Amino acid sequence: MEQLSNSNNNANKYLVNLVLDLPLDREFTYSCETQLTLGQRVLVEFINKQVVGFVWRSITELELDCSIDKIKPVINIYPEVIPSDVLQLIKFTAKYYHYPIGQVFFTAVPSLLRKPIFIHLDTEKYIKLIRRDHEVFKKRMGLKQQELYSKLQDSILSYTQIKEILGITYKKLIEKWLSIGVIGYCEGNISTLIPKISNKLPLNTEQCDVVNQISQNLAKFSPAVLYGITGSGKTEVYLELIENVILLGKQVLVLVPEINLTPQLLDRFKRRFNNMPMHILTSNVSEKERVTGYIEASLHTKQIIIGTRMAVFTPFKNLGLIIVDEEHDSSFKQNEGLRYNARDLAVYRANYFNIPIILGSATPSLETLYNYKLKRYALYKLTGRAVAGAVLPEIKLLDLNTIPANNGLTDNVVKAIQSRFINKELSLIYINRRGYAPVISCYECGWVSSCKNCSSNMVYHNKEARLKCHHCGLSYKLPSVCPKCGSKYIQAIGQGTQKIEETLAQIFPEARVLRIDQDTTNSKLAWDNLYAKVHNNEVDILIGTQMLTKGHDFHNLTLVVGLNLDSGLYSYDFRATEFLFTQLMQVSGRAGRGLKKGEVLLQTHYPRHELYQYLIKHDFAGFANFLLKERKGLTLPPYTFYVLIRASSNSLDTTMAFLTQVHELLIKNSDNSTIIYHPVASVMQRLKNKERGQILLSNNKRKELHDYLAMVLPLIEKLKHKSDILWHVDIDPTDM
Repeated sequence: MEQLSNSNNNANKYLVNLVLDLPLDREFTYSCETQLTLGQRVLVEFINKQVVGFVWRSITELELDCSIDKIKPVINIYPEVIPSDVLQLIKFTAKYYHYPIGQVFFTAVPSLLRKPIFIHLDTEKYIKLIRRDHEVFKKRMGLKQQELYSKLQDSILSYTQIKEILGITYKKLIEKWLSIGVIGYCEGNISTLIPKISNKLPLNTEQCDVVNQISQNLAKFSPAVLYGITGSGKTEVYLELIENVILLGKQVLVLVPEINLTPQLLDRFKRRFNNMPMHILTSNVSEKERVTGYIEASLHTKQIIIGTRMAVFTPFKNLGLIIVDEEHDSSFKQNEGLRYNARDLAVYRANYFNIPIILGSATPSLETLYNYKLKRYALYKLTGRAVAGAVLPEIKLLDLNTIPANNGLTDNVVKAIQSRFINKELSLIYINRRGYAPVISCYECGWVSSCKNCSSNMVYHNKEARLKCHHCGLSYKLPSVCPKCGSKYIQAIGQGTQKIEETLAQIFPEARVLRIDQDTTNSKLAWDNLYAKVHNNEVDILIGTQMLTKGHDFHNLTLVVGLNLDSGLYSYDFRATEFLFTQLMQVSGRAGRGLKKGEVLLQTHYPRHELYQYLIKHDFAGFANFLLKERKGLTLPPYTFYVLIRASSNSLDTTMAFLTQVHELLIKNSDNSTIIYHPVASVMQRLKNKERGQILLSNNKRKELHDYLAMVLPLIEKLKHKSDILWHVDIDPTDM
């Protein structure tokens, strides 16, 4: 921690500049009678309100533009200090994403640290076994107590780990065993613990080679792309490398796209390192748990941190490895507020710490592959499935131009599901559209159930008999007659997960059909229950959205069916085919991961499309090279760099008038290298009752584009506009 000092005429006062949670790119000066540390959390008064601030730098009295007596004092000093490596990351993030430093700071820290309160944390305690020959005592134990006693034979366990074994009565048992001398407290640095390795699977030759090669670079910055086909055992490679890093006394950060989608990954980590203190940092944990994990990682009392994108800002005392699992996943990009990409910030952190980073995926993003082609990243491949004898499934295309579908399902699909049902094997029906039907329409006048707040249709949800907007959340009861003409003849058009669920339940009345989408998994407990049913073979037919395309290993799953796939083939978004190929490659990879052969049936109107032709050959590399060649010819990312300036207001005319002003300013101050496109309405023009528009900027050189932005954004800030105008900048946008 860096102590701040300054010299001024008033020896009892130190001057510091703080960052506050404000949309202003500036610092605020306060005084303090004690010396503060860079990154210190403090309480100050700002416009008659007490708010939290963080010390950013010290200044001298000579830098003031007013008398020192007019500078407000710091009210309270909190013990928490943000470490220097996180401060550097915050500084880089603010500069790269052109976002106010204070708001970056308050995005990066846990919510409790943003509140004007003192935080009292219960320090994690660790227990070790003292009496190892107490067989008579062991015979009087219940099953859970015996499990705990057995684990303590060769492990040191935290209170949290003991609670997971015993449940809510854990404290009483600990007190009892402490009083009779069976156990005692463990003192010292937890980082000196030797990990107890259990449930360790033998690695195949390819996995061993990858582990050995990456392990040679543990002492330096070495970005590694781990490209492994679905089911190739990337997780086992992660675990082996993590073991090597922990044995060096260092910490590990593992970033995952969405924690609910990767329960098997978490389970493997807990079983492999069952005596290693780890913490989960996601939106599912409480505020107290999040700040506890955040602080304990900085103290090195947590060895492994697993989290979603926000975890990239976690402080570490001795970080030795970063892993980004499913690095291609779009959920690593935040699309509100500070629009950062956690994968890219993770690479920056690895460079700062001079440590390796692994970007793992069965379908690496084109940006990552492009960095490999530029020799910035190393590439490691896993080309075979980890389970001996398991092979990739056969992918077949069902041409909807020649094979009719009834209620969205062809006879080929129905027969394939019937065969699996008879053989007691699991079938997965993938349809990336939740709800019952994507639209309700009037047969007589053509009225369509569109959202009044967004440029999208309301989706019909049958069980609740409601129409819902999946963009703004607007919901209302399904009308009994057409709101426009009063006709009773209104109909559902298309299929969503609910309608397919209903259809399959009618075709297979004895089958156990389970639907998994956002409507059925709106809580962690709900997801865990559904997941347990699948693994306990209590499901015959599984229906779901892209939630099921990754992170799951169902060994009894032998059939995958893809429905309503073609919308991604001809989209306004140049990334649509990349995203569709990734989803189909991932969901196809769910089939045949065990010893039973897998099959994939994809219904399409465009079977000769390049995407499907590469897909049936499992040729991700070929399709990626095809897309890169196409992007290069059209000068699209990753061969150029994009920035979007977006604006919204209550009126499209107001929005476009403001963007026209911005466009004129950009042209007037052009740097002659950045391409400035004309303002246009956004594809989703109306969203959450706001009319939206955008201006696209591009440049083949990243630095020139950022230098230009740094010059023009302050000028845009000064433009006069109507009060309802909101605007922001999106660097490296993924949502066009």
